[in-house]
Amino acid sequence: MKHIVMGICLLALFAASPASAQSYEFKVEHERPLRKQQGKLIITPEKIEYRTDHKGEARAWRYDELRQIKVESPRRIELVSYEDQKWKLGLDRVFKFKVLEGEITPEVSALLMERASRPLVTSVAPMTNDAPVFEALVKHLHRFGGCIGALKIYPDRVVYETKDEPGDSRFWRYTNIQSFSQSERYRFEIISFEDKFGGPKAYNFQLREELPAQAYDYVWARVYPSKFRREEQPAQPGSSQTTLSKRPGAEQ
Repeated sequence: MKHIVMGICLLALFAASPASAQSYEFKVEHERPLRKQQGKLIITPEKIEYRTDHKGEARAWRYDELRQIKVESPRRIELVSYEDQKWKLGLDRVFKFKVLEGEITPEVSALLMERASRPLVTSVAPMTNDAPVFEALVKHLHRFGGCIGALKIYPDRVVYETKDEPGDSRFWRYTNIQSFSQSERYRFEIISFEDKFGGPKAYNFQLREELPAQAYDYVWARVYPSKFRREEQPAQPGSSQTTLSKRPGAEQ
């Protein structure tokens, strides 16, 4: 009887704090300009650790010690630390890893999104079962050309999915969006907190089908919640009331 009670207590403990048991380990290649090194990348709720036999190259970061975590694809992850690179005039050091065994899954992405102290950049979306409130086929415009995909708007996030270039897919919680605008009727632009040389990265989408005005109001109310007056309510799907004239960057 004593053993049964102890077993039940242990099960209850793990059920109460499943995150404490989460740990993901990958064999990786640390990509460097002149040489490549192999090691292990270990992701836990407390930290991300790179273990290697190469002297002076092992690292362990708490989440608040990373300026940016970027999941470029299921097989590539980039960590931007606050560590200076003196030979690059003090620019923050970037660690790029290629996953050699396994892959970054939606579960790993969900853990990183939960623990990261700054907005996560990811092309691997956490697994969800809800349907988007608004959806439109789009073309993501690149410097040259672009890729076709779908822009999906949910109550808590905006997602861009593309099969043409999976690494170009993105998942943004509204708190991860710095700003957005509708500069033209068939354009939708998101300014993310993703670092790019010269400033934040902009995602410019060409709509292949028109989004209803309510969709822009819906996103605006969630990106800029503090700009609503107390008596105003966030737009809901199907609402006939719009606030186009109040939206930053809205088409006049």
